Amino acid sequence: MMILRTASLAAAVLALAACQQEAAKAPAAAPPEPVAPVVATATGADQAVACMAYLSLKQIALEAQTPPGDVTAVRAALGAWEGLALQSMTSDEVNQYYASSVAVEDDASPAKVDVTAAWCLANAPAAS
Repeated sequence: MMILRTASLAAAVLALAACQQEAAKAPAAAPPEPVAPVVATATGADQAVACMAYLSLKQIALEAQTPPGDVTAVRAALGAWEGLALQSMTSDEVNQYYASSVAVEDDASPAKVDVTAAWCLANAPAAS
């Protein structure tokens, strides 16, 4: 009986060691995608326009899904960020800045768009 217990214990230890070796070989999970620096480090109108760009990219992605995703919250946040930008810039300035921001950020990875748009949604200014 003692020999069986010892053998069972030895087999369990060997199985555990094999699992640990396999876990060590598995690639580590990629670190989470950070919020785009243009949003995370900016303030005021700069941050507002950057969020407008990322939210627009998110809206385009949602509308391209089959079936299309709900863009209600994205549109509301876009309006709130635009309102913030308009507090310190003219409408023409916001439009030009926004267009250039979308052009620059258009090649952002889907993960970058998702995490940055989520940050912009969560931190949208209150509608005035």
